[in-house]
Amino acid sequence: MDVNGQVKALLPEVINGKTLKELEEETTANDKKYAHFVKGVKLPYVVPLSTIEALKTFEVRDDDVCVVTYPRSGTHWMTEIVSFILNDGRDDFDRTFMTCTLEVTYTPDPSKVESTIPGYKKFEEVKSPRCTSSHLPYSLLPPDVMKSKVVYLARNPKDMLVSYFNFTKAYLSPTFQDFSVYLWLHYAGEMIFGSWFDHVLGYWRQKDHPNILFMNYEDLHKDLKGSIRTVAKHVGKDLSDDVIDRITERVSFGGMKSTYDKFKDVYGEAEALQMTNKFGEDTVYLRKGKVGNWRNTFTEEQSALFDKMYALRMDGTGLEFDFDP
Repeated sequence: MDVNGQVKALLPEVINGKTLKELEEETTANDKKYAHFVKGVKLPYVVPLSTIEALKTFEVRDDDVCVVTYPRSGTHWMTEIVSFILNDGRDDFDRTFMTCTLEVTYTPDPSKVESTIPGYKKFEEVKSPRCTSSHLPYSLLPPDVMKSKVVYLARNPKDMLVSYFNFTKAYLSPTFQDFSVYLWLHYAGEMIFGSWFDHVLGYWRQKDHPNILFMNYEDLHKDLKGSIRTVAKHVGKDLSDDVIDRITERVSFGGMKSTYDKFKDVYGEAEALQMTNKFGEDTVYLRKGKVGNWRNTFTEEQSALFDKMYALRMDGTGLEFDFDP
């Protein structure tokens, strides 16, 4: 039996009152409204096929750095870190791009996607040195991005799923507002931006590429200063100890809160929230005990099933995560 067959064999026949067939049917119905598939990867309506095609010829600059993550894995935290590094510790860089990823066209109205400026177009206006970002799997990443530096940040999937669930819960249909059903989406590979396993392992297999730095989110919490040094070396920046210390302070929870407060004073709260976007969500984990917040959501039974599913996909890959502080 292949891995997918073993995964299905572990799933209960009924989850929160729904059979697996019923969940599959409801997922298909939702996908027809809000998602589409490219090369087998489920993408949200805000990532239209026209953008995927346009990204094939996206012009990458030699000094670009692209931060890539699966959603809810520290995208904005790492983008902040990279931006400080590229600007030698100064905080006067343009943060409006932090509301963008290369592939996403931000609009709440699916009918307006094609008439709204896509993320990659906004990045074209950003001055060098430029930090771009993406949630695309390796199979859909613009090919020329690999000519510049890439930082891939992977987060342990239990914490990622809790964060993703809380972030999207208000937008989900009632059936999927139950965490046990949401976990089924993960096991079945039905998450937006595709299977977490495929996404992370796709980049893990490229870890020896000279332009890719593969990092674990949990390592930032264990050694933020050392992680910043690692990123700086990867992007070719030789920074002094004083600059490294300054960046470390600015990308800590207190430092990013100070940044938000400054934006609020200058631009007003609504604009500040847009400019800081969701990295404020990630900093919540700096307050909550950092790594291991999943324990407040997973039941023992859910955790045990997850561990079995995880082992089926990850054993033998050489990739390991810390699930607790």
